[in-house]
Amino acid sequence: MEGEYKKIILLKGLEPINDYQFSIVKSVLARDLGLTANMQKEYNKVKIADLMEKKFPGVACVNKLIDLFKEMQDCEDIVINLRNGKRKVMRQSRGKETIPMKKIKPGASSTEESTSTADGASGSVHDTPESKKQKSKTTPKGGKKKVQPTQQQSQLPEPSATSTQSSGSSLQGPQQPPATPCSSGSTKKPRLKAIPREAAREEGVQKGPKKVMVLKATEPFVYDTMEPGKKMFHATVATESQFFQVKVFQVNLKEKFVSKNIITISDYVGRNGFLEVYDASSVSEVSADQKMEVSSALIQKANATPKIRDLYLQKPGTFVNGIYEVHKKNVLNEQIISYEIQDNTGKMEVWVYGRLTEVDCEEGDKLRLTCFELSDNVKKLRSVIHSFMKVIKSRKNKKQPLDPDSHMETSP
Repeated sequence: MEGEYKKIILLKGLEPINDYQFSIVKSVLARDLGLTANMQKEYNKVKIADLMEKKFPGVACVNKLIDLFKEMQDCEDIVINLRNGKRKVMRQSRGKETIPMKKIKPGASSTEESTSTADGASGSVHDTPESKKQKSKTTPKGGKKKVQPTQQQSQLPEPSATSTQSSGSSLQGPQQPPATPCSSGSTKKPRLKAIPREAAREEGVQKGPKKVMVLKATEPFVYDTMEPGKKMFHATVATESQFFQVKVFQVNLKEKFVSKNIITISDYVGRNGFLEVYDASSVSEVSADQKMEVSSALIQKANATPKIRDLYLQKPGTFVNGIYEVHKKNVLNEQIISYEIQDNTGKMEVWVYGRLTEVDCEEGDKLRLTCFELSDNVKKLRSVIHSFMKVIKSRKNKKQPLDPDSHMETSP
């Protein structure tokens, strides 16, 4: 089966990628494969596949490539093909298909209860025989008693970055104020409207209309350097009870996305925690006599920067907005820069790819990150095709930006 794994990484992994993506693969794997600068220039995809087979025998070479492609832009389909190919070879090597779920017969052993299956494409994990047994045990009287989960169960893998589940569920909600005494001497808790900690989510095509107040918007920017006409900007909007992150792909709508402006959004798409607006006709301003009351607490939550400590609790695939100070900068190559950001709760790496590597940012500056994704193997933030980055220069680093997309500000 060793040759089958090599065939997977060559035909399903390396063959479909372009020259630029292949150069990233060679650069990132240079240390692991022992590649010199000349070897990186001269080695083709076949030679790299040969080296990977030797350095990472068996299924390890496929896993290595999967981990790398999960970090790269526009490689989601390749990751899925690699995982499917890997599962197919592993099933062939076992000589049998995954055992289907079956019902327990009286007196049957617990090993017949279920089959453990890890779905490599989605990252989901189904119940194992042990987890089923831990969930419920039948007592002699036919009742059930609760059993605490084992340590092994508490360490099951998280969903993959392609998941569209909402994040932040592990964080505590806002605390209610203490009860206040009533005139009769009893106590009664005041009713307060709950303030969401995360942006609201909608999935699929939405007709609307949705009336919102604009809280803020970024400058328009080119998100695809191969096609300069592809421009967009990000915005944050709110109803009276929740806030939303918006991607606007019609830059002429920027004049309507002005702070405190009240607009309606129709015929938009909800995807991965964002509302996506594609047509100019989808946005219209409301009449001046229509008012909206958006609480200062909701606005504060919408503009808040997540603590790094809390980012480690989020699910992979979560998109993050916030302002963080840069403590270290590491230029890996012309197309990849790693920044170490820090706040009073911890540190985390931010990997920046492609066009955003031209933004002038140095140690001591602050980065205003928009639409950065939390990676799904090592916890770090990374730029994706729609990411936007703005630099807030420290006094000591203040100078003219080299690139118009750097959008420099000055920090005191």
